[in-house]
Amino acid sequence: MAKKSSSKATSTGNTPAVPAGEVTYAELLARGTNIDALIVEHVTAQGPAGLLGLADAVNTFGVLADTHEAMAVVRACETLKSVVTAQQAQHTTCYQDSLISYRRDLGVREKNPGWGSNADIALAMHVSRHRGAQTSNEYRILVEDLPRTIQGMRNGEVTWEQVKVIISGIRHLSVDSRRMIDQLLWEETHNCFTAGTAKLREMVTYWALILEPAVEEDLEAKAEKDRHLDIYQIDKYSVRISGTAPLEQGIALRQVLARKVEEARDNPDDERNASQIGIDSVYEEMTGLKAGGSIPVQLLVVMDHATLGGGSDNPVLLPGSGYISAAKGRKLLAGDPQDPVQTWWRRLFVAPTTGELVAMDSKSRRFGGNLKRFISFRDQYCRTPYCNGAIRDMDHVVQVRKNGKTTAANASARCASCNQNKEAPGWVETPVPGDRHSFKIITPSGHSHIAKAPPLLGINTPAKVTPPLSRRPGPQRE
Repeated sequence: MAKKSSSKATSTGNTPAVPAGEVTYAELLARGTNIDALIVEHVTAQGPAGLLGLADAVNTFGVLADTHEAMAVVRACETLKSVVTAQQAQHTTCYQDSLISYRRDLGVREKNPGWGSNADIALAMHVSRHRGAQTSNEYRILVEDLPRTIQGMRNGEVTWEQVKVIISGIRHLSVDSRRMIDQLLWEETHNCFTAGTAKLREMVTYWALILEPAVEEDLEAKAEKDRHLDIYQIDKYSVRISGTAPLEQGIALRQVLARKVEEARDNPDDERNASQIGIDSVYEEMTGLKAGGSIPVQLLVVMDHATLGGGSDNPVLLPGSGYISAAKGRKLLAGDPQDPVQTWWRRLFVAPTTGELVAMDSKSRRFGGNLKRFISFRDQYCRTPYCNGAIRDMDHVVQVRKNGKTTAANASARCASCNQNKEAPGWVETPVPGDRHSFKIITPSGHSHIAKAPPLLGINTPAKVTPPLSRRPGPQRE
């Protein structure tokens, strides 16, 4: 350990000033101290706090103007990312194993002792529950089945992007085949890690077919089984429709759409291209409506009275889908003059300074009617931090069996998986008083997170916008 010195506070280059009575970096070098070993000892002894201290050190590192040095820093950062990801993978897997072992010893949730662990991991990683589960599964394959590859990550020889390519090509294989490919990847007879991810994917697929040929697999039956259609929002303007179908169904669809395109092209006034004709045809066949006409379904649109009357252009909320322009919102409410439909308006009241919807209560155990609509407007998406999944359930923050009330204050909108995860052993949620609806989540690992309802932007009083600081090279201090 470094001994204290009686020297005054000093500063060397970009190094922060050292308080009096503490040894300086220059003094340690003069004594012949192994600085690298000292840093390793400190980080290891401090645990998570040591890693955060290391992050602080990286943040104080100035931007280098020299081109050669700048690229050296880029390479060093890539190595650091690989090393940290390997460490995160090991701790993620260790956490799940420890939790499962603990619950099995207690005889709790014996059929699924890992329940809730993926949600805990997702919160720690600031991602959705689905992404957290996906990443933790990938981490487990890396830790348990790819020993040489994870060592390559520790050495900075392979990136996480490359590892994900490997995992995607072996996840369906047996453990023995996974480990065989892990060995083959690191043979010196090829350069799969320097040839690019396409070549890497090709080699993994080649070895997988040799080790476990899918000769007996009925691919036609698999295509029939795996057929699907997905519709999901990609931004505030549009949705994406994607899916797979057996070959014969796909050919039939393609022929029908081609015929629709030819029919439309016979009309000289039709200026649509082939892609536009295709999606319009699918829409009209599925809904029985004319593309671009009025839609006889309930469409939730939230705006203030000034925007409705044209006196304001505050953005308009489509609960669960995000914000659209004021002009688009007024157009939706007005309907199509050529194909008019009756438009119903439902009024909701909000606090003028916070954008918080006014509370509502219910005597029922279930959230229904206006209370359900109210919660949907207020929460907009799944309330679990970082999730933003589509709302599937309205449930109590504090469960009814724990004397939780059926009120807006004790309610949260959740996606299906997050609503199930809150029932996991060690998962606790409690409302938090405040201007905006909030509740506290305590996960099985003992960490806490605050879930706060999003504001209805444009309805509350606008906050003062502070311009960002200009960028300057090197560390910035107050």
